[in-house]
Amino acid sequence: MIEREREIAVRGFVNEKFNTTFGKNQFRRAFFNGSVELRNPSSKYLVDYYQYAAWEASAKSDEQMSVIRQLRGSGFPENEDLLFSWLVRYDPLTKSKTKVDGYSIYAPSTSELYTTINDPDNQTVEEWTLDVHLCRNIGANKPVFIATNVDLN
Repeated sequence: MIEREREIAVRGFVNEKFNTTFGKNQFRRAFFNGSVELRNPSSKYLVDYYQYAAWEASAKSDEQMSVIRQLRGSGFPENEDLLFSWLVRYDPLTKSKTKVDGYSIYAPSTSELYTTINDPDNQTVEEWTLDVHLCRNIGANKPVFIATNVDLN
């Protein structure tokens, strides 16, 4: 039996609150907010895409610091075109958010998106490299880009 890659869809939305404050000298720096949705089994993760410096500064766990150390020698931190996000599992029933090991890198100039998720509690230990497609109809509550490994037609 051939194992198929798990279906994934990543949707990115313009962060309408970009550069607004949420406290004294605290600014929202994510360019895009979005979701990573998986099927079989179904699960959802939330993403906020930042430039490298803001993303690196948000690293809190030992696992996140390990990722930062791995990426330092890769040239990614110097590439200002790349956007980075940590992943947070979202449970729509309880509306709870749980940090998980994983991150996503979005390259707008090459229309590529890399996502890795290490969430064994939710049966997800996988990584994907996807082509990003810009959406034609954008506006309130509509994504500006989508990346998926399934046919949307």
